[in-house]
Amino acid sequence: MTDLSLPSPPSQGSARALASRETLRLSLLLVAHSMVWIVGAWLYRTNLDTAADMLENYVWGIEWQPGYYKHPPAFAWMAASWFKIFPRTDLAYFALSSCNATLGLCGIVALARRFLPMRDALIVGLAMAVTPIYTTLAIKFNANTVLLSLWPWAAYFFVRYVQTGTWKSALALGAAAALAMLGKYFSITLLAGLGLAGLSRPAWRAQLLRPRTLLAVLAGTVVLGPHLVWLVQNDFPTFAYADERIQEISDPFHVMLLEKIPYSLAQLAYLLPAMAFLALLMPRQRLAAVGAMLRSILRPSLDRNLWWLSMGTFFAVCAVSVVTRTHLSSLWGNTQWFAIVAFWLVILQQRGFELDTRGVVRGMTVYWVFVLALSALLGFTEAARHHRGAIEPRAELAHAARQLWQERVGLPLDIVTGNDKEAKAIAFYGNDLTHYWDMYEPANTPWVARADVMREGALFVCRGSDDRCNKIAAAFTRARAIPMSVHKRAWGLRLPDYGYNVYLLPPDGWHEAADRARTGSKTAS
Repeated sequence: MTDLSLPSPPSQGSARALASRETLRLSLLLVAHSMVWIVGAWLYRTNLDTAADMLENYVWGIEWQPGYYKHPPAFAWMAASWFKIFPRTDLAYFALSSCNATLGLCGIVALARRFLPMRDALIVGLAMAVTPIYTTLAIKFNANTVLLSLWPWAAYFFVRYVQTGTWKSALALGAAAALAMLGKYFSITLLAGLGLAGLSRPAWRAQLLRPRTLLAVLAGTVVLGPHLVWLVQNDFPTFAYADERIQEISDPFHVMLLEKIPYSLAQLAYLLPAMAFLALLMPRQRLAAVGAMLRSILRPSLDRNLWWLSMGTFFAVCAVSVVTRTHLSSLWGNTQWFAIVAFWLVILQQRGFELDTRGVVRGMTVYWVFVLALSALLGFTEAARHHRGAIEPRAELAHAARQLWQERVGLPLDIVTGNDKEAKAIAFYGNDLTHYWDMYEPANTPWVARADVMREGALFVCRGSDDRCNKIAAAFTRARAIPMSVHKRAWGLRLPDYGYNVYLLPPDGWHEAADRARTGSKTAS
């Protein structure tokens, strides 16, 4: 006889086990994604970055200053901390970039978890993980990309505080907000955006107006304190640098507003892969899902909490641009989208769309294969075409210069200076701790004084074609230039030679010690 009874639903324990396995599976995808992008960045870049910002991060960070003339110190501290553990290689640096992005994705997952089940929060993280924001644009670790990790966590602690009102949440919010400011002053737009979101929601506004919010202010002041003291003592050098970099607009007000249209379209373009990721997880009506996500951007009533979290910082960024009369770079807005995918997922579920995650592993695997293949192709192409950023022999120069110093001087190299990128490369690549000194603007590197250079000695490196650098180095060291020709090998290719001049300034008293050593050697013989 046929059994027509309905199958019994899974037990509560079985459902929990399935949910745990799904959570583990999606979490491992995030880990694997991070590893793939470490390798992908390494395949694509035969040097860290063309402008040598990443080398600059390191040479600043190892000095552990409360501030630097260009930027606040958080990203430099992170670089220095990382390389206290890991070797100073390009691969290890790309691992830092990828881990920074993954830390931000974890913040996005934690924020989404305040509104969604854990499985859906992880889907939000994976959707953001495939965007250029957390992949190609995150390769270069600097003052912009450090915000990828700092902003989502500041937003998370903000939401946790306005939802719970606990004193621990208040302290965490203040500390996280201060860390964001220590990453880059542009984080003021994040704080303004979160404030706008908080004041726009009655329950959140009531929480923010409680006296306990002063704990957040106190925690933020404590974390920012050393940097604020440094700013005052040094006459606000970072503000002067920012003022030099800002390009003011003389256009009329309406033209400034119209400029925000291409900026907004660029931001939407960055988010299209996340939108496509969610749509592909829908078993049907994918185009309808995309349409719903696009329309939701203009409909705060669908979920006012998440809409204001998603758009508040966008409004703040645009407002700051208008008030300060500056052009907006599309890269400045990348870090603001920590809540948008959670908002989209919530409104999709409101409309009855269901996620099917059974193909997510296969889909991510195809994506990873494509990333690695394309990274290798682009890396080879840039080397074969002699792209400047790919063929500069930075690590090779560092090895050759350090070897020359060791052969001629026989002591650890304490200080290096000369052309910017080349000197910083020598400081980075090597086993000894070497400090960078700016011989053009010594005030930019206050951790090394001229007296330190004379006492400890230094290696000066100049590009052969840079007459100014060579003139300064020769006058300072009173030594002859030692010509050096260096080349890089990559992808089986011998890349062009680069010519440098190296000048050696041994430590004070070194010549006398060397003379005594030679005299003693002759006497013994």
